[in-house]
Amino acid sequence: MGAGRPLRRRLAVRLTLILLVVTALGMVVMGLYVSRALETRAVEQLTVAAGALLAFGVAVAMGLLISRRMTRALNEMQGLAHRMAEGHFDRKAPVAGEDEVAELGRALNLMAARLKEKIEDLEREQGKVAAILDRMVEGVIAIDSQGRILLMNPGARAIFDFRRDPVEGRPLAELIRQKEIFDLVEACRACRPGESCRREVEIGPPINRILEAHALPVHFGPDRTGSGSLLVLHDITALRRLEQVRTEFVANVSHELRNPLTAIKGYLETLLDGALDEPSTARRFLEIAHTHADRLGRLVDDLLQLSDIETGRVVLAPAPLVLRDVARDVSAVFANQASRKRLILLHRVPPDLRARADRDRLVQILVNLVDNAVKYTPEGGQVTLGAAPGASGFVEVRVADTGIGIPSTDLPRITERFYRVDKARSRELGGTGLGLAIVKHLVQAHGGELRIDSELGKGTTVRFTLPAA
Repeated sequence: MGAGRPLRRRLAVRLTLILLVVTALGMVVMGLYVSRALETRAVEQLTVAAGALLAFGVAVAMGLLISRRMTRALNEMQGLAHRMAEGHFDRKAPVAGEDEVAELGRALNLMAARLKEKIEDLEREQGKVAAILDRMVEGVIAIDSQGRILLMNPGARAIFDFRRDPVEGRPLAELIRQKEIFDLVEACRACRPGESCRREVEIGPPINRILEAHALPVHFGPDRTGSGSLLVLHDITALRRLEQVRTEFVANVSHELRNPLTAIKGYLETLLDGALDEPSTARRFLEIAHTHADRLGRLVDDLLQLSDIETGRVVLAPAPLVLRDVARDVSAVFANQASRKRLILLHRVPPDLRARADRDRLVQILVNLVDNAVKYTPEGGQVTLGAAPGASGFVEVRVADTGIGIPSTDLPRITERFYRVDKARSRELGGTGLGLAIVKHLVQAHGGELRIDSELGKGTTVRFTLPAA
């Protein structure tokens, strides 16, 4: 500052100079005045004493005034420093003048401005990191060297169902009781910097999931001396389920195609080996081969149709329809088949109920459902085709039977391709295993939903919704 002296020393020097100057002036003025009026020695002594006292009083008053002014400025700066320590940077220090106090005020203001900028930069970076972690589908868990959780993002909370429980600061072993994850964290500690450990982990119960877990060593703190681990968890449950469904689909397609082809080939070889010379046997073999060829044709047609629906190549032409007319036409198709099994085939559709749908595709949906109901309902049973107004601008169509029913364990997968509850009986009745899969996709293409309720031995009810006209 100024002349390079400390603030306290400069203040003492200034007060001393002021005191000396004021004292000298007071003594001179009072001495001159009194010596002219009274030229006795006693009066002169009195005058000098009075002048000195007056000068001392004036000097003390001025010193107190200056000291108070500087003390007030220093107190304001002290309060400002406390507010800065608490994170408040809205106030400014007084900077009037060019003395040391003003220089100190300017230094405090500059420091406050820079601290504010640094804190704002840190908050922006922290906000970016928090926003990224919050929006990540993957689970992220940071663990310190003692095995305590430092951070768990919402993705990880959802995987382990810790949506509301506080987890930061708690041991990992207390919250996640999965040995595979602990083993992965331990293996990660032996990794070199830049390396990571990967493992596929199955967790559960109560929530069964398949996770692809990556663990890598990290260092925390400004000096990067604190060690720990970072877990990144990918939920691949749906992916593994899709892979399983695809594998089952390929196996089922191969099986469904191989059976009729094997039968056709076997009967043809028998005919070529001499069975053609026996007309009755040859005719029977040809009829069986023809039946298998028909089944193979239906299977290929259903596969192509399902592929067209899924890829969007089937274009719907929705129009207002009277559901009673459609139900009557479908019931007529199965009248003879129901009569042969002594089934009661009813349709309970209000005459004024209308829906907006593609007529051909709606007939296809109902034919598949009524066909299943007739096939799997024993003699003397009942099949009902009904409809009623639904909610939110939809109508509900249902096909109910009193047949053999479906086990509750099979209901979630009943609309998968080639999934059959009773495989032998389904093939015997001529089913391809694709009917309900086609129905589900056609209903969804209309904007509706499909629901199946069933009880083993008591029957099945299939409901789907269509937009109301």
